[in-house]
Amino acid sequence: MKLGKKTAVSGKDHIGLGVGAVILRNKTQILLIKRSKKLAKERTTVGMWSIPGGEVEFAETAEDAICREVREELGIVIRIKKLIGHWDQILPKAKVHWHSVTFLCSIKSGTPSIKEPEKTVQLKWFDLKKLPKNSGVAHVAAPLVMLGKMSRSEFKKRRKETPES
Repeated sequence: MKLGKKTAVSGKDHIGLGVGAVILRNKTQILLIKRSKKLAKERTTVGMWSIPGGEVEFAETAEDAICREVREELGIVIRIKKLIGHWDQILPKAKVHWHSVTFLCSIKSGTPSIKEPEKTVQLKWFDLKKLPKNSGVAHVAAPLVMLGKMSRSEFKKRRKETPES
């Protein structure tokens, strides 16, 4: 999208629409990816652990977007089990606003591996009771609370301890 003479940036020049996939294994582990510190600042999980996902492209449904993003990032085909929820992530300091839609998914085929090393530096299965400290509140904790996999008190604690995420 053009904004005057420059290209508009999703999340910065207008509200961005993002999607995320909570991928669980044996109902006790979650697949997280560690985002590169080299990502553009309008991306909200720079250098943090997050669920796989990304931006919805023009004329793409949220469901199609999450399937595409996970395939691009991890080289796997997923099955969407259900919508977990959606929420706004507004970061006043960075002047960034994203509306995120998150799905509970399972792996239909393939083995997760990093396909975009410039964006993702690591992937790992984490026990739901031992999540990394630098995991995104909106991208990890909030969906887990909505799934009943994290207590509200743990969520509040993480929100206080985590910088804008």
